[in-house]
Formats: sequence, structure tokens, C-alpha cells
Amino acid sequence: MVPSDLLDPVTLQNLVDLDDGGPGLLSEMLAIFREDTPRRIHDILQAIQQGDFDGLSRAGHALKGGAGALGAKALRGLAADLEHLGRTGSVDGGSDLPLHLEATFQASLAALEAYVAGMETNAG
Repeated sequence: MVPSDLLDPVTLQNLVDLDDGGPGLLSEMLAIFREDTPRRIHDILQAIQQGDFDGLSRAGHALKGGAGALGAKALRGLAADLEHLGRTGSVDGGSDLPLHLEATFQASLAALEAYVAGMETNAG
């Protein structure tokens, strides 16, 4: 079962289908997501702190792409909003942004890990 507020089941199924129904590709992408996303979040927060519109747009775009490729739709949506803020010359993400970004990442990561674990259990 996929938590629909966090994950896009169509994207997840497409990744599984690309791997002939196995969890291998999804597991590999999840490992990259787990490793890369904290750095991307750091880049976003740093850009906001420094008032760096271009940096915010670039970092938001990078996070949006990584989250979208893996079906982490809630995080992708948040990243798209941040990318837009950077493009429009605003870095006011609100005082709760660091906590919201981290919480959304952690919730998405947990949901993805549970999805992969469920696949591995059903395959075994």
C-alpha cells in the first residue's frame, strides 16, 4: 500500500515495471535519494539564509527532479514551490521551512523504505 499523500503509486509501479517486477532499481534509486537529499535540503536552506535566489531555484529544481523520479510527490511539490520562489526573487520560505522540509523528506523516505520492504517480503 502506498501512502497517497506522500508517494505517487504510478511512478513507483513504472520503476518496478522497468525492473521486470523486481525491487532492484527502486532500491538503488532509494539509496541515492537517501544519500543526496540531505545535501539538497542543506543547499536550499543555505540559499534562503544567504538570500541567493538563483541558488534557491537551482537547489529546488534539483530536489524536485530527484524526488519526482522516485515518486516522492509531497517532497517534489514542496521543492517545486521553492524553485518557484527562487525564480520569482523571493527567499521567504517561512520560519517553519527547515522543519517542514526535513519532516517531508523523512516521511517520504520512511514510506519509500516501507514500500521496498513490502516488495522484498512479497517476493521472498
